[in-house]
Amino acid sequence: MMPKPPRNMCNQTITYEPVDQSDTAQTDDWGNPIKVAPITINNCVVQPQTIYSGSNNDRTIVANAVVFLYAGISDPLPTIAKNNVGSVITFEGQKYTLTQIVDNREPFSNELYSYELEVL
Repeated sequence: MMPKPPRNMCNQTITYEPVDQSDTAQTDDWGNPIKVAPITINNCVVQPQTIYSGSNNDRTIVANAVVFLYAGISDPLPTIAKNNVGSVITFEGQKYTLTQIVDNREPFSNELYSYELEVL
């Protein structure tokens, strides 16, 4: 098992408002996705940073922060899948849109190790 950071080093809290972008997502009478109640997630790590794609004068910003959620540390830990891109994450009063999900797995057991959520 790969070591994880101590819980006391994961001292940020976020609010996660999941959006389901799948074809099977439930919709209201007007075809809009039904909103799920926001989830407050404790013991996570938020690293504000600007991540670019491209080079030289053809660069675009693809993320303003990376949020790390660790299995066994972040509480609660929701299941996050590719159809949740577009969900809203709030940190320190700032709302971000989830643009990329990295699902990290334990190398020997294939159990979830962490999620890296790139937000813009």
